[in-house]
Parts: sequence; C-alpha cells; structure tokens
Amino acid sequence: MAESKFLSDLHTVDLEHPQYVMLTKPLAYYSRTAGIIVVPVGFVTDLESVPLLKGTSKRAGVIHDYLSRYDSRPCVNKQVAADIYLEAMKARDDELGYNSLWCAVKRNVKAAAVRVAWGYFHELPVLASFEEVCYA
Repeated sequence: MAESKFLSDLHTVDLEHPQYVMLTKPLAYYSRTAGIIVVPVGFVTDLESVPLLKGTSKRAGVIHDYLSRYDSRPCVNKQVAADIYLEAMKARDDELGYNSLWCAVKRNVKAAAVRVAWGYFHELPVLASFEEVCYA
C-alpha cells in the first residue's frame, strides 16, 4: 500500500479577514484511506481551525476543511475526516523529517479536537463564499 502524501504545494491569496485565504491552485493529496483528494481553486479556508497548537500543518488543515464540506469528494463522516486529518499531518511531518514524540502528541491532540468540536461539519458547500465561511 502506498504511503499517504501531498501531491502539490499550497498556493493561496489572503482575503479581507486576516484569518482566511483562498486557494489559487488546486491542492492534491493522496490518502491511504480515501484515495486522491483534490481541493479546488476558489476554496476558502482558515487553514487550521484548532487554535491550540496552530501551525502543525496548513495543508492538512485545508484537507480537513475541505472534507468538512457537505459536497466534498469523497464525502465522508466527521470521524473519517478526523482520521484523514491525522494521516495528512503525519504525511507532512514525515516529508519534513519531523519524527519526535512532541510532533506525534500535537497531531493526536489536534485530531482529537476536530473529532469532538461541534457545529461546523457539513454546514457549507465546497465553494462557499468568503462571507459564508467567515460568518458561518
């Protein structure tokens, strides 16, 4: 079985609110769990929603935000989205050679946080506008 990995880099433009960006090129990721996931140009995201331990992986945050939309492909449940988020953070850490216990702890805490967070999952479409995302 092939290892999970990012197939492209993250390209964004800042939006009106400093927390949000929009993809200017597709972000592609190969997931052992779900196959190839492609986040489209125009996708609006806050990169990482979990303020605790922010900065673990912007690309993994985008993948999770995408999977949290009701019309993502694949369309998955909240638990699978959290599993893929954890998988993507590990892929990023492996890519950069971050193999410490602290990295593993951060990944698992963030994945646990998105598993139990309420109110955001499957509320918006993939190509929701900045206003829809910002004020959801």
